Amino acid sequence: MKNVQASSLDISRHLQSRRLEQEVENRTAYTIDTAELNIYETHHVAEKVELTFNSPVLASMIRGKKVMHLPGTPSFDFLPGESVIVPGLETMRIDFPEAETDNPTQCLALAIDSDKIRQVTNLLNERVPLIDSPQGWQFGHTNFFLTNDEPIHQLIARLIYIFTENNKAKDVFANLVLQELVVRLMQTQARTLLLSPDTLQINTNRLAHVAQYIARNLHRNLHIKELADEACMSEPNFYRTFKQTFGLTPIDYINQQRIALASRLLRTTDRCLADISLACGFNNMTYFMRLFRRETGLSPAQYRKQMLSC
Repeated sequence: MKNVQASSLDISRHLQSRRLEQEVENRTAYTIDTAELNIYETHHVAEKVELTFNSPVLASMIRGKKVMHLPGTPSFDFLPGESVIVPGLETMRIDFPEAETDNPTQCLALAIDSDKIRQVTNLLNERVPLIDSPQGWQFGHTNFFLTNDEPIHQLIARLIYIFTENNKAKDVFANLVLQELVVRLMQTQARTLLLSPDTLQINTNRLAHVAQYIARNLHRNLHIKELADEACMSEPNFYRTFKQTFGLTPIDYINQQRIALASRLLRTTDRCLADISLACGFNNMTYFMRLFRRETGLSPAQYRKQMLSC
């Protein structure tokens, strides 16, 4: 699933009506019954600015750069196209190393009511239980950093539009989008937790085991029946469970991993494109090039040239 590398979140309507009352973390809040969308702007360099919310919050960068300091997490640069989920009552300490009057740092913080989160997680646990996971679906219990993929980016953009417009049905529209956003964020978190190469759940979770099996066999044809057998599931049940848990099909996931491997080989070796295509399990060069461009926005040759020039 393609990640959004640079933010294009539109806050123009907000900028037309907001009031600037302070130079550091000037806050404008848009509120409905189940959530609060806050847009923050900082106009000069600052350090160790503290921010705390009562409920879990999704923070997403719009413009500029922050350095985030969260409890139990190494400090990290926070850039447009990136988001972080922070539990309620956890204090964020934030540095603004590049903020200027003509180039303000802008960020949104979406605080979601705990009852709304509970409603969504209960619904998901009832209809689509998380396989081999006694605790089930959870949201906002730990810090979680992500690069926004296209669906999450579009949902955040949609919420900005809804919260900043004057519509009597705002609460209805926003709650529908909030539900989808929470589900997609949980699916993203599940992908990170269960599908990463260093996951600790390979011996206890069948889907994590399958992900490791895929990683070891990207060079050859992989079939759904083979993967279902590894998961000790029927083909239909495996396919359905994989898609419901991670938000993408097994084939989509395999192709993502093959393109990631191809990208790494393009960066780190001088192997020809035909060799890389075969090493990543693609028997058709045209299909490989088309899929690579779809996932990265560049042809394999353009990608290699860009990486070598960095």
